[in-house]
Amino acid sequence: MNRGEVQKYIEERYPGFKVLGKKTIFCRNSCIFMLDLCQGQIRDKIVVKISRNYQPHEVALEYANLSRFYNSCKDEFVSSPKPLFVDAEKGILAMSHVQGVNLSYMLHEIRPASSQYLSYAADLSGIALARYHALFSRGEGEPLTIDANAREDDINQSLAKSRERMDECNLKTMVTPFFDFTSWNILIKDEKPQNVASKANIRLFLIDFPRLDYVCTPHLDLARFRFGLELIKQFPPAKFFGLNRWEVDSFYDRFLCSYCREMHVTLNQDDLWLIAHARKAYIRRAMDLTRKGRCGWQPKLERMYLQTFSRDWLDQGDIFSKWPRMGRVGEA
Repeated sequence: MNRGEVQKYIEERYPGFKVLGKKTIFCRNSCIFMLDLCQGQIRDKIVVKISRNYQPHEVALEYANLSRFYNSCKDEFVSSPKPLFVDAEKGILAMSHVQGVNLSYMLHEIRPASSQYLSYAADLSGIALARYHALFSRGEGEPLTIDANAREDDINQSLAKSRERMDECNLKTMVTPFFDFTSWNILIKDEKPQNVASKANIRLFLIDFPRLDYVCTPHLDLARFRFGLELIKQFPPAKFFGLNRWEVDSFYDRFLCSYCREMHVTLNQDDLWLIAHARKAYIRRAMDLTRKGRCGWQPKLERMYLQTFSRDWLDQGDIFSKWPRMGRVGEA
């Protein structure tokens, strides 16, 4: 569906409203439309997500997971956009618009943010993931499942090799993993931008909820967040231009400590080993062009770029190389 077709579709769902297209974002697996709903003096902003490569049941499950989190987590610190409607057969998911900034943009240096502000964002990210895991916990006896398809083979193999470690971990909860818990799927909204940065002034919103009913330990999501932070450091602002206002280790350390406080758990060496092992699987997964499918020139360019640095990343002799020092919760 193009923008005109989407606007017409929304006008049919909201009789009496005029729909104006504000912005369109093209992603590999979806197209995001930012729309204004206008009726007299009433103006509301919504986001319409059109999935391209997902089955109807996947679209429906993403909406169900978004709704479950929104209805269970609407406090002053952590939430998600309000779900509006879903048309799974057409691949359409609609939600309210959040006037926030992706955490990844802040870390990419696109918008200035103080170290104190980033520290608050790290704290809230840990709280958000812990609340997600508490809400989406599974039965202790459920078997591990990710994806039998080859596109997730690295993750499956990592989990298969880690089974013996899992029994020794302090973090034993089985969950439906968020799977793509990264700074790209975290929106930060400053509720009182005119004031000095304060944890009470900012609010975090999670987006892009899981579309498949996986079962795993929380270590997979903890590793994904760490991998995402390291990936940001490979992009030009940090890698080539020398911009370095935050460190991966200290930011992740603060995030992990916040997560552990919220979950009331202290991670041991087996927990950290599982996170580190899954992190390496994510690095290999990022380089797998066949997993990304036939998506034109973009994945080929990404693979060429990834290959310039990820080999050294994978060949680290120590799996805990540059591992955060648990317990240090200074500013990121």
